Amino acid sequence: MPMQITSVTKSFGVDLILENISMNIADNEKVGLIGANGAGKTTLLRIIAGELAYDSGSIFTPKDSTLGFLKQNAVEDTSNTMWEDIMEIFSDVTSLEEEMRSLEVKMSDGSISDQERNNVMDSYSRVSAMFDAKGGFEVRTKIKTVLSGMGFDGFDVEHKRVNTLSGGEKTKFAFAKLLLRSPEVLLLDEPTNHLDFRTMQWLEGYLKSYRGMIIAVSHDRYFLDSICDTIYEIERNKCTRYPGNYSAYLDAKEKNYEIELKHYEAQQEEIKRLEDYVARNKVRASTAKMAKSKQKAIDRIEVIEKPVLMNKACRFEFELEYPSYKDVLVCEDLELNVNAGGVLKKIASGINFDVKRGEKVAIIGANGIGKSTLLKTLVGINTTHGGEFEFGRNVECSFYDQEQRLLHEKSTVLGEIWDRFPRMDESEVRTLLGTVLFTDEDVYKEVSKLSGGERARLMMLVIMLEKANTLLLDEPTNHLDLSSKEALDAAVKSFEGTVILVSHDRYFLNKTADRILELTSEGIFSYNGNYNDYLEYKNSQQLSDTAAEVKVNLSAAEAYEQNKRKQANIKNITKKLAATEEQIEELEMKIENLKTDISAAGADYEKVSELFSESEKCEKELNNLYELWNTLSMELESSQ
Repeated sequence: MPMQITSVTKSFGVDLILENISMNIADNEKVGLIGANGAGKTTLLRIIAGELAYDSGSIFTPKDSTLGFLKQNAVEDTSNTMWEDIMEIFSDVTSLEEEMRSLEVKMSDGSISDQERNNVMDSYSRVSAMFDAKGGFEVRTKIKTVLSGMGFDGFDVEHKRVNTLSGGEKTKFAFAKLLLRSPEVLLLDEPTNHLDFRTMQWLEGYLKSYRGMIIAVSHDRYFLDSICDTIYEIERNKCTRYPGNYSAYLDAKEKNYEIELKHYEAQQEEIKRLEDYVARNKVRASTAKMAKSKQKAIDRIEVIEKPVLMNKACRFEFELEYPSYKDVLVCEDLELNVNAGGVLKKIASGINFDVKRGEKVAIIGANGIGKSTLLKTLVGINTTHGGEFEFGRNVECSFYDQEQRLLHEKSTVLGEIWDRFPRMDESEVRTLLGTVLFTDEDVYKEVSKLSGGERARLMMLVIMLEKANTLLLDEPTNHLDLSSKEALDAAVKSFEGTVILVSHDRYFLNKTADRILELTSEGIFSYNGNYNDYLEYKNSQQLSDTAAEVKVNLSAAEAYEQNKRKQANIKNITKKLAATEEQIEELEMKIENLKTDISAAGADYEKVSELFSESEKCEKELNNLYELWNTLSMELESSQ
């Protein structure tokens, strides 16, 4: 049964947030919910989840369906161990398992009568069937798969207490528990927050095959591209449906804009024609009646609102005052250190790379590996480093700090720009601030009172005005809404200078990067191309994990051989997967037959005991096959 949201309206006081929102979501449909910051996306999720009342309209959810809601920064603080917390999800399954073990003990009791044993065996068959129906035999495999995928494979989950996890780990753990609950309706608010690349890749694969309805609010365009088959956009209080993923939405949005603009322009021309006729003829007696009729026609027209391609989009544009020489940066045996309680702690070493003029280089790596520290070292903020680095001649750098600490907290928005660029007049500064959406009284806001998105836009304007030939950008898309991210994509891509950036935004990396540098504790590894090229190289397993720098320039013959090996690998995995599925099917049938045999054995204790032993052996083997099937499925997905 689909979910139907019909004409839902919500206001907070005099502020209208949502107006006549309607959505029709099919079983197993994966929906991306997008819109500018403050458009009401999270409000709509809370309404669907039943946390927030709405003013009018209706919401119909499938009968008896369970609903799970992942909130931003979802944190559950408890002294339970991670394992205890997880097993609370499967309390009904564990109760059945305990009942089965208890019944097994009773069946092995030689002192009970045949009638009592028959009753116990009947009870065991019933409980075992319920246990099987609830997926009891696969529970531990499922837990292991989800925890490993969400980045907890190195954790001692049986002893690690939830309240000792970091904030990001708690959010990831809450997400893992939600996935283990497997609700029919999954509401996700910024689900890729706090996730590294490896975890996001696993999550996307898991959600694509998720048996249930998903509604996800996300600024992660790569995620929206990967899992969504429908996009709903909330814009100016209203909701519009776009079939397909995020890239399809962008194409459809542009086409719709062109069509709507033509309709708008045609209507404006018609209105102008009628108004001209009225103006020319209303004072003439012979034509006054017709002019009056035309005026009524004008009054009856339902005026089309002028379409907007992107709602309040920033206009970013990076220029350089003069170019640098060809060699922009050289790093030799650079070592990154951080101050940990007064003691220097080494986080990465053996960093060797160079950057040439005009390159767009993206630095990626695990959380905490030192990507931001590397940028701060290059701009002189972090001085606790070893090794050497040198910028080339005529290199002028601008640095975007993801925390915007380079802004002056006590300044106003207007003052921040004017103090840095005093030769500009107020009108010029105001015009420039308007390009990053600071208008009217907004320019008098104190920097310390700005939201994350406002601070990001202000810092980006500072960098635009500095006109440096080399940009160092640390997580520049954080806090930006989707339309502003699209604007930044285009600005960075068209910039004639050099860019060195750190980002978790894979869509941004695909649009802008021409080289990927992967930072590890052992050094840095180079991959030509954007993020998708990097993934392809990694998945092909043709790159050496020990190389300090890898440059891939495949000839046609090498490309052919690589593709041949890839197809052979896919064929091999597919064959193994089919064989495993066949074994699982045979074993499941065997277990069912054993259950039937147990029931038929009646009071023959020795026969029952033998059959139970065989059944448990088969169940263990089945669990191993389920785990093998999961592993092969993930290998096949990563190979394709």
